[in-house]
Amino acid sequence: MNTGFRIDTETNRCQTLKQTKQAALNAIQEYEVDWSSIHFIQVSEHVTFRIVTDEGEQFLLRIHPPGKPREETISELEWLSEMKSKGLILPAAVPNRQGAFVTDAVTSDGLRFYSTLLRWIEGERLEKGALTEEAIRKMGAMMANLHEASTDFSPSSGFARPSWGSQSFDRDWAHLSLHHRHFISEEAFELYSKAANKAADRLGTFTSHERNYGMIHADLHIGNVVFRDDEPYPIDFGRCGFGYHLYDIAQSIMGLLPSQRAYYIEGYERIRQLDDEAIPKLECFFIVAIIEAYSFHAENPLETEGLIEEQPYAQAILKAYVDGAPFLFQPLEVS
Repeated sequence: MNTGFRIDTETNRCQTLKQTKQAALNAIQEYEVDWSSIHFIQVSEHVTFRIVTDEGEQFLLRIHPPGKPREETISELEWLSEMKSKGLILPAAVPNRQGAFVTDAVTSDGLRFYSTLLRWIEGERLEKGALTEEAIRKMGAMMANLHEASTDFSPSSGFARPSWGSQSFDRDWAHLSLHHRHFISEEAFELYSKAANKAADRLGTFTSHERNYGMIHADLHIGNVVFRDDEPYPIDFGRCGFGYHLYDIAQSIMGLLPSQRAYYIEGYERIRQLDDEAIPKLECFFIVAIIEAYSFHAENPLETEGLIEEQPYAQAILKAYVDGAPFLFQPLEVS
């Protein structure tokens, strides 16, 4: 869905990059950082840049879309600070010269964004083919440690983060229903409808409590994990919010191979034991995660070719779910 930045065409993407690069150069002046270089990373929920100093220190500068409420960003930083106080290694916010964690970032033509600066988490991203069994188990344990640390989190009165559950799924499903024709045929979409209805019905039966629900990362796929000295560390908390722990796991294992997903669960249960009904629930959240992902990218023509290529595998998963066949840990035949 809309990230807040116009990147739906190459022209709009270039214009967005031009504007946000200028905003980044203006914003970094507001921090006590003796920077020597600035490197564009990507456009996603934010436009991100890596800042490097002469001493070799590195920072992550995020330019936020003007439509994103500032209180949500401040709340993200509040939760990160609380989790760091529990001993977790996470990105830490850097205050500007006025002591604030959110900084206005204005371009010469008057466009107004805002920025945040975080300390860089050193490490290397690994492709799923390069992950060892033990590395994947450590990723599962990393997530369990996040969930464990967050169980007694008490947000401030102004805390504002999204919730990921039935309502957000309904919104994403409605959005995908409007825009699926770019990459899903009408015949194939019938299977999506059956799977979505089954998942929505199942979601409505879940009961939340402090051991299965709370603040979660909500986007901890392998692209948001870096490894240093064989240990994984989470990055990019821009989607964090309230949700079921199993939803968080589903988002993380969606990009892994079936055999790797089993190792992830093994690692998670080194720290936190899942209940007896966890796997059927996890299958439900896996379907939710697939539909959310396609809903998010549905309107971006730059993504269409890749989305079309993924459909045979997505159809195999959806069919297995609708038929009640297990699919999380088993290779599926793709037609």
